[in-house]
Amino acid sequence: MKHGIHFFEHSVLTTAIQDFTAVIKEDPSNAQARLYRGRAYAKQQQYRKAIEDLAAAVHLDPSCWLAFYYRGCILRQIDPKRAVQDFSVSVLINDTQENFCSFLHRGIVYSEQCQWSLAISDFESVLALDSSVIFAYLNIGLILLLHLDQYYEAIRWFTNAIEIDPLNVQAYVCRAQAYRKIHNLPNAVKDINRAIHLYPNKSQLCILRGQYLMELKKYELASLCIHQLAEMDEEFFTSQPVQQALIQSFCQNHDKAIECLREATAIQPEPSMLVILGKIQMKAKKTKDAVRSFKKAMKLLMTTAKLLPNTFEAAEIYYLTGLCHMEQKSLLRAHDAFSMAIRLHSSYPDAFYQRGLCRMRLRQAKCIRDFNRALALCPSHFQAYMSRAAYYESKSRYSKAILNCNEAIKILPNSVQAYFYRGTLKYQNKTFKAAIEDLSKTIDLDKTCILAYYNRAVCYQQIKDFRKALKDYGILLLLELSQEIAFKVLINRGLLYVELGDYANACEDFKEATLLSPDDSQIFQAIGICCHRLHEFEEAVRSFDQVLKLNPVSVDAYVGRGNSYMENGHEAGYKQAQKDFLRAIHLNPKCIKARICLGYNLQALGKLQRAWSQFTVAICIDPKCHAAYDGRASVCLQVGETFAAFQDTNAALKLTTTAPLLTNRGVINQLMGYLPCAMKDYQQAISVDPNYVLAYFNAANVYFHNRQFSQAYCYYSRVLELDPRNESAVLNRAITNTLLNNIEEAKEDFEKAICLCPFSAAVYFNRANFYNGLKQYELAEKDISTALSIQPNDALMYKFRADIRGKLGFNKEALEDYKQAISIQEHIDSM
Repeated sequence: MKHGIHFFEHSVLTTAIQDFTAVIKEDPSNAQARLYRGRAYAKQQQYRKAIEDLAAAVHLDPSCWLAFYYRGCILRQIDPKRAVQDFSVSVLINDTQENFCSFLHRGIVYSEQCQWSLAISDFESVLALDSSVIFAYLNIGLILLLHLDQYYEAIRWFTNAIEIDPLNVQAYVCRAQAYRKIHNLPNAVKDINRAIHLYPNKSQLCILRGQYLMELKKYELASLCIHQLAEMDEEFFTSQPVQQALIQSFCQNHDKAIECLREATAIQPEPSMLVILGKIQMKAKKTKDAVRSFKKAMKLLMTTAKLLPNTFEAAEIYYLTGLCHMEQKSLLRAHDAFSMAIRLHSSYPDAFYQRGLCRMRLRQAKCIRDFNRALALCPSHFQAYMSRAAYYESKSRYSKAILNCNEAIKILPNSVQAYFYRGTLKYQNKTFKAAIEDLSKTIDLDKTCILAYYNRAVCYQQIKDFRKALKDYGILLLLELSQEIAFKVLINRGLLYVELGDYANACEDFKEATLLSPDDSQIFQAIGICCHRLHEFEEAVRSFDQVLKLNPVSVDAYVGRGNSYMENGHEAGYKQAQKDFLRAIHLNPKCIKARICLGYNLQALGKLQRAWSQFTVAICIDPKCHAAYDGRASVCLQVGETFAAFQDTNAALKLTTTAPLLTNRGVINQLMGYLPCAMKDYQQAISVDPNYVLAYFNAANVYFHNRQFSQAYCYYSRVLELDPRNESAVLNRAITNTLLNNIEEAKEDFEKAICLCPFSAAVYFNRANFYNGLKQYELAEKDISTALSIQPNDALMYKFRADIRGKLGFNKEALEDYKQAISIQEHIDSM
């Protein structure tokens, strides 16, 4: 027996078995011989004979805890239930430190059976017997980490293991994973760094560190880790070409990665390796090569019946092939590949999603079914919600599209794409304020999102918040924009300036836009309009000339240029304008704008009958054109057809109610002697447009005529608030102040009138009358003389100066003025 134990302990197992067999022959009831021979058989992996001997040992000596323990170890893999029974009997017989391994192995079996609480209890029993068993600490920690989600408790157990063995790499790695679970990534990185310090050549540790750094958004450090891995030359890479290829691919060394995998697949072609090769070829934009790799993988997977197995691996190959066809714009092939993937694996959400995209691009309504199916299989499929939103948008069902974006945002609360898209949908749904909120959130998440600024500016423009719109357009022009976006921003901001009446800035934006698109006639048209509004008529003509060079049949350009010629105020300009209006009518006989402009042109040239005809033709073309009625009314008024003018103005007012039209009717009523009706029209015009100057001025004149000087004074003052350079209003208020005996105010108003109109005889005449009333005859004589120097053939003014000179005692000069007044009047009467 001693001879056999000696050889057993020195691993000379065959001799030991022979010795134990001899003992058993002599003494079949020797339990110890059975135990040792069973252990020897187990070491030789003769498990059946080992179990027989250990069972005999247990039968011969039921208190032999070692026999139960070793039999449990053998049965652990093939019969876990009996193994647990043997370990349990073993610890019942001997629960001391000597037998802690039974607790340990039973804990392992319980772990494999997912009986976590029983496993933890056994590992704790091990530690109670021997607190230095690192394996027990690690197992408890792993159960808490991986299965019970008790991360903080797991960290405590891994920490205990590290305190006992500070050089245990596994403990550091496990604790790092636990720290990651509680989002304590800095500590996770520290633990991985300690593990790398202990084992600097372990590639897997470097990969973990790179992963954690990526999650910390320390992309440069993470990239450095992967690049270090790519440069490492160790057995790990030679034995694992897939890992090496993945690392090289991450470093954008796609050619190296492809070469590595091609060599590996040439030696040992495996479907999984070919699939990885195809994925890397897809990254390298070599989709045709990728398709070939996937086809090879399919051939390897095919059964003897030339059929692919219904597995996810086979489905994924078709899915990836479909992606390649999508990249190649072969939508029908892609559709078929995704359909095949779904046939092989019916619960493949990404395949349903991609097939839905194919169908949407092929304009097939069935795409919505695929998106719905993808979401049924994977309710957190962000892109499926976004694509479904795009589908509903294409059908103008904006509310449903917005609901899908809401679901997408629930999945990714900080998605720039989702907030931006929801903002654009709300814009299309005309809920501009809600759109602004989403676009502002997009900008908060990504300060350089150009399209978010652009769309928010458009929304601000829609709600008339022009200051904020201009601010967003300004920010956009400070960013690096594509030529297309910069062009749109300049055009939009220019149009916004036009809406604000800031034609100078609008003109500058349009001019800058011409540098980006020099052949766009519409921009030169806009520049011409702005220059016309800025009274830069020659510049306007040049802009319209450029439009006509680019587009010789542009009716609007001829009309615009004609209007600019008209503003020159001389006959040659009127005739040139007439030619342009006639060209516009020749190009489009139904162009009402051209006919109205021609009508006003003919009126200015005194050709009233022809002007009347043009306005009438415009009315025949469009009986609802109020501008044509208004133009014809002005001609009628000029030829003395007051009632006809009144009828046309009423016809225009039936079509639209504007302050100018009401004021025009008021003027006609005033000419017809219906002053109350005229005043009613002026007051209505003021209610329609409280800033319309002419209505206030005409109303003030009516009050003045009715000797209601206080009311006239108020209205003239309102005119000057709105138009401080209105010389007629200043003069009339000066006269009104004179009649109201507001001497100082009258003096101030006459001074202003002379500043505004230094060559107006009427101003000097009225101030002379004012000074005459104050008996300041010297000042009156001076002003009337100035008036006569400006307008020398006025009999009334000579008579007035004669009266003043008589009061001053200048009788001789007065007599000459009377004679001059009589001479002028006799000449006028004789004509």
